[in-house]
Amino acid sequence: MIIKLLARPLLSAPFIVDGIDAFRYPEKHADRVQRVEPYLTKLGLPPALTADSELLARITGGVSALAGFALATGRKSRLAALTLATIHVPITLANTLARSEDDESSLSRLVRNGALVGGLLYAAEDRGGKPSLAWRMGNYREHRAELKEAKQKVKDRYTD
Repeated sequence: MIIKLLARPLLSAPFIVDGIDAFRYPEKHADRVQRVEPYLTKLGLPPALTADSELLARITGGVSALAGFALATGRKSRLAALTLATIHVPITLANTLARSEDDESSLSRLVRNGALVGGLLYAAEDRGGKPSLAWRMGNYREHRAELKEAKQKVKDRYTD
């Protein structure tokens, strides 16, 4: 329990800080979007989404900050972690493509961001000790089958 109280805010802190920065100062984040716009159109992203790169940076920053706060406070933490992972993958790729640094620094940043995404996916999978929906449904069906069988035995015993 104490580990989760520390781990969630620590994992979400970079996303909160970067999200607030992108929301407040979208110009520097929009510059990265403009540099990778040709790659995005090659991947099939509609040009309408990249037309206003400052608005896109601001929206992405706002969603990132809100999801980061949700993860940090434990409110809908699974959904928040999945949202952050979904947002962070394209941002990481865009930042890696947009930077013109040496390969070692770029690779290091890519690996670090990959580790953050891994942590987010792990947090998204955390059920807080509750079994998965698939297990609960299987257990429910098994329990219902056992009850039906027991009722049938009782019925057979007293109707003969």
